[in-house]
Amino acid sequence: MSVIGSVSSGILGALLLARGRPEGIQLVETDRTAAIRSFWAIPLSLPAVVCLKLLDWLASGIPADLPLALGRYLLLFLVGWLMFVWISHQMATALNREAQWPRFIAIWAYCSIIENTLVAIGGLPGALGAPSLVDQACQLVTIGWALWLEWYAIRLSLQVGALAAVILLVVDFSIGVLLTALGALAG
Repeated sequence: MSVIGSVSSGILGALLLARGRPEGIQLVETDRTAAIRSFWAIPLSLPAVVCLKLLDWLASGIPADLPLALGRYLLLFLVGWLMFVWISHQMATALNREAQWPRFIAIWAYCSIIENTLVAIGGLPGALGAPSLVDQACQLVTIGWALWLEWYAIRLSLQVGALAAVILLVVDFSIGVLLTALGALAG
């Protein structure tokens, strides 16, 4: 399959998973090439990731050193992505799921596009002046949906139980929190 075909299938698979349809998993190949091709999800996630940061700055104030702050934020996004790839590989090996890891990381990557988009959409009502209750409800629903999607994709792709999926989800979330805190300390 071509790179475009592989990435398109991965995104379609993630969209099916976001709707609770487990057959989405079958659209993603199982080999290491699929895992490598899934790194195209990084630039495909950038519009939503940048939108999230802009929404944050609308609420907290735009930094004086905007290019530097955005560059630092994007670098931390990339570091977090790569850290989870490495840590999840170690965890999959420990769970005796190394054979499932290439498909898992590909599905995780494509689901990340959907998750970031969901969270960005959830932040729009507040930025557009919606009442606080509407803003918070939208954020709660979209963040909850994004967390559920990642948990669901982990369970299906690694063929693990609910607790193992929660642990991997917490690891991914913790990496993001840690890097966000480091970014805040840096500037």
